[in-house]
Amino acid sequence: MTSDLLVCTPLRVEARALRRSGGNRVWRTGYGKRRSARSAAELTAREFGALAVAGLAGGLDPGLRSGDVVVGTEVAGSGNGACLRSHRPELLAHRLRGLGLRVWLGPVLTSERLVLGAERAALARGGALVADMESEVLATAAADRPVVIVRVVLDTHRQPLLGPGSPARLSGALRRLRATGLPLLRWAEAVAGAGSLDTVRSR
Repeated sequence: MTSDLLVCTPLRVEARALRRSGGNRVWRTGYGKRRSARSAAELTAREFGALAVAGLAGGLDPGLRSGDVVVGTEVAGSGNGACLRSHRPELLAHRLRGLGLRVWLGPVLTSERLVLGAERAALARGGALVADMESEVLATAAADRPVVIVRVVLDTHRQPLLGPGSPARLSGALRRLRATGLPLLRWAEAVAGAGSLDTVRSR
């Protein structure tokens, strides 16, 4: 098995940020669950040794702030009761912290829609740190290869998606996303040859 890493990211701006980091193959998969499902099906024809799903996300935990980096220990869809575990996420978190980034380890939730307002607090009570609309679907394409999720917080309850300071927060979040590029490559090298993805029932 090759250690070649494929980084999947939904949006054009996210893909641009990660390509600037150099060294990784980056594939823009499209926004939302429907496009992610189509991209996941196409992944079956691609050769890669490890898979990363990377991009921006909405913060759920009240302690998060825009620009924080979340390395997913597991990812689940809203309401389905099952979760997929990342492979050795602590390795990636350690490397990211070495860059001086504020890094969290914890569950990622894949939602059917954008999570805004009071819904953040309700979902946070289930333990998820951030919400996106793609990670769970894309992560399944790893099959028996290592997979990891990394999401940079763009918006929070106190820092809404559309509000004062939004352009500056987007710029800062993309800079931090770009900084994940080399640590992701080192993670893939470290886990090469290891099986990765376990499906478990949520407790």
